[in-house]
Amino acid sequence: MDASSGIIGAMFMISNSLLYPVIIILLGLVAWSLISVGQLLSEYASRSRDIAKLKAGCRDAHEHIRKQEYNKAAEVLNASGSNDLLKNFIADLVASLRESKFSVEAEKLLQDYELKITKELEKARLVAKLGPMLGLMGTLIPLGPALMGLTSGDIQQLATNMVVAFSTTVLGLLTGGIAYAIVVVKKRWYTQDLSDMEYVVEVLR
Repeated sequence: MDASSGIIGAMFMISNSLLYPVIIILLGLVAWSLISVGQLLSEYASRSRDIAKLKAGCRDAHEHIRKQEYNKAAEVLNASGSNDLLKNFIADLVASLRESKFSVEAEKLLQDYELKITKELEKARLVAKLGPMLGLMGTLIPLGPALMGLTSGDIQQLATNMVVAFSTTVLGLLTGGIAYAIVVVKKRWYTQDLSDMEYVVEVLR
């Protein structure tokens, strides 16, 4: 009995010691979520897609490249980008126009941008999973002290711990929901951007 009591007591102490770190991390995730929503709205406001302009620019650039007029091709391509990510890709691609192995360089650049996009989405994916997990931890940890307060008749202790439990649940679900929405929206945007990048490369080859 003594050994089991010691183990249970140690588990109780360890779980209780995790409560404040969990709450602090959750508050940090809430702050991250609010900042990310602002960044998402800002990116949405700055995004535009003019596929006709992109196609015309790629065709003109292809003709200039065929005539070895690389400077003109670069100017046309740089003017055909319709959002920041695509513009950055085109700017990097232009630097490889004179390369004898342009196809290889372009393919490598595409892979680099795919990794860049994956890295950008990983943060939101991580928060989408961590938020509910930490919310669940923040819910379960105070239940022990709450039950102890109930058995001892300490209603104040019971109420305080239940408030903490429900609050952490809400925060965890909030951050997870926001992060998931960000992943869904950005994934759609970046998938379209990658499609445009692949189109540019295929036309210029």
